[in-house]
Amino acid sequence: MFQVSKLGNIGLVFWAAILTTVFSFNITVAQEGPAPDSDLPVLSLNQCLNLAMQGNPSLMISNERQHIAAKSVTEAWGAFLPDLALTRDWGKSERTDFDADVYAPGSFPMIDSGGDTLWFNTSVPTGETQDEVVNSKYGTWGGAANLNVFNGFSKFSTLSSAKSQLKASEATAGYTRELVIEEVTTAYFNLLRYQRLLQVAIETRDQAAQELERTETYFRLGSTAKSDVLQQKVRLGNTKLDVVIADNNVKKAFNNLAFSMNRPLAVGFAVDPSVLSTEYAMVPVETLYGQALANRLDLVSSQFNLDSRESDVTTATANLYPSVNLFGRYSRSDNESPYKFGSQLSESTTFGYSVNWNIFDRLRTWTGRSQAKANARIAEYELEQAKMNVQVEIRQLHTSLVEAAERAVVSAETIVQSQEELRLAQERFRVGAGTTLDVILAQVNLANSRGQEVQAMCDFLIAETKLNRAVGRVKGGVHQAVKE
Repeated sequence: MFQVSKLGNIGLVFWAAILTTVFSFNITVAQEGPAPDSDLPVLSLNQCLNLAMQGNPSLMISNERQHIAAKSVTEAWGAFLPDLALTRDWGKSERTDFDADVYAPGSFPMIDSGGDTLWFNTSVPTGETQDEVVNSKYGTWGGAANLNVFNGFSKFSTLSSAKSQLKASEATAGYTRELVIEEVTTAYFNLLRYQRLLQVAIETRDQAAQELERTETYFRLGSTAKSDVLQQKVRLGNTKLDVVIADNNVKKAFNNLAFSMNRPLAVGFAVDPSVLSTEYAMVPVETLYGQALANRLDLVSSQFNLDSRESDVTTATANLYPSVNLFGRYSRSDNESPYKFGSQLSESTTFGYSVNWNIFDRLRTWTGRSQAKANARIAEYELEQAKMNVQVEIRQLHTSLVEAAERAVVSAETIVQSQEELRLAQERFRVGAGTTLDVILAQVNLANSRGQEVQAMCDFLIAETKLNRAVGRVKGGVHQAVKE
């Protein structure tokens, strides 16, 4: 409970009253404060969350990373399928032989075993030369298939790693959504906080104006001094300044909410004040630990990341085993070149298997396997560190929750006490048994108590929002809003 010392402020109020008289100090607030515009659309918390989910850069980035991870899974499945290739070659050539010998038809004799002369037709050189041009065309069709049967279990481990990465990216996307929910909800409650504080400031200003009017009436009747009127004027000036500050805080809070919704240039909208209520219910902190370890999505993502790194160790070990491949090839060739021996049209079919075992690869497999194991250990350490961070975060948020609940209870009791103190101070001042300063101090205490009640409630709701995210249990209404 905030109490103002009477003796410590008498001198301050007195000199402030003198300065007010000399310099004619006056603070004017436009109209009666920034009253809510009834024409503005009222957005509920769920509606603000739905708008924030549309086009949020963080969510779009996480969705694209999820898309990349899904394609990696498809690529890993593709390793179990054969490689297929088709080829087609076609060409035409022109060959020129310079100064080639010119041949003419002729014959030459040959004596057989019976003594008869046989004549054989042939081409004989004429002794002349000329350039000779030879045109030819060729074309081939072909197809090949290759299937890896065994490659040291790397295909299975790569697929397992890709699936774990996809699940990790899905969990990360879900946790990113929860962070957006937390940010928007916190900004929403902060806007309601400053709107409620603005309302308290306006009511306090109006109360100070009434006290000033009452004091001026007593002064005209001769039952109070001029200094009492000056003190009330200073009090009214201070409350007007409080309204200006509270109004600026409302505008800042609105800008923060609009920014968290990806609409920093939003013209204006109202928020629903009905959500600013709570029963201050709390769960034991030990229960929250177990819920967080089971439900928190960033821990789920870290666990899948660890699974992926462990699968990478198997992938890195694959080169220690032999690789077995099946293959088949078919080709058809059509070559019209006059220099080709044999048939111009031919086809070929080949199939078989190949085994390759890399005995020594300059220690690349061993070093890669060692690095993969180190990455797996790093992922394990990061998961353990994340779990400890979650425990610390939950304990701190739970402590803030308990503190806010206690402050709310004390503030509610203090408001009742401050109201009674103000009533008694006004009555004593009316009968001449008290001073204006007593009334002012009672007004200050009442305003502070009401402000502290608002602060405690909003602090509790914000801490509860953060705790829901930290435990991995966002409220059902929020989840429903995101799904719609």
